[in-house]
Amino acid sequence: MRVILFSLLFFNPQTNPQMRKQNYEKDPYNGHQNFLYNRALYGLSIYAPEEIKEMPVEKKKRIVRIHKKAQTVINLWKQEIVNAAANRFFTDIFPDMEITHTLVNYYGIEGDPEHVNNLSFKMLKISKQEVVNKLIEKKVLPKNFNQLKQDESRVPSKRGVMPSVKPGHSIGRRVA
Repeated sequence: MRVILFSLLFFNPQTNPQMRKQNYEKDPYNGHQNFLYNRALYGLSIYAPEEIKEMPVEKKKRIVRIHKKAQTVINLWKQEIVNAAANRFFTDIFPDMEITHTLVNYYGIEGDPEHVNNLSFKMLKISKQEVVNKLIEKKVLPKNFNQLKQDESRVPSKRGVMPSVKPGHSIGRRVA
């Protein structure tokens, strides 16, 4: 009974002023930037199956290559963050133990490419801006990524494809 009363009082926007106003994080990136970011992070899975069938083989290979590189970069980066935190923890808790110094010096913070880190960006407190900066640094995203403008001729369609022709012009498809 007390739990229900508490939840009614606390989670009620009329009685709890903090619930009235919700703060949403505004995404500073335009549609084209978000498209490139999502394509690097999620690969071909951002496309509909019909789009993948129509896509040239070279484009598919390029998207898969970029996606794999992005996943490798992010995975190793997340491991480095976790390893640095673990090293700080052990050196703070066991500062004078020989084994602590040996482990920290031997393993350092480098990640293992064979290990997959499943921790989320949120759990590691990594912002989208930090991910973008890391992907730019490792040349997964173009170095002018932050300066890219929304090109009206390359606005993503409802299905997620980005036509390379201007609106009003016909799209000629090659049949392989």
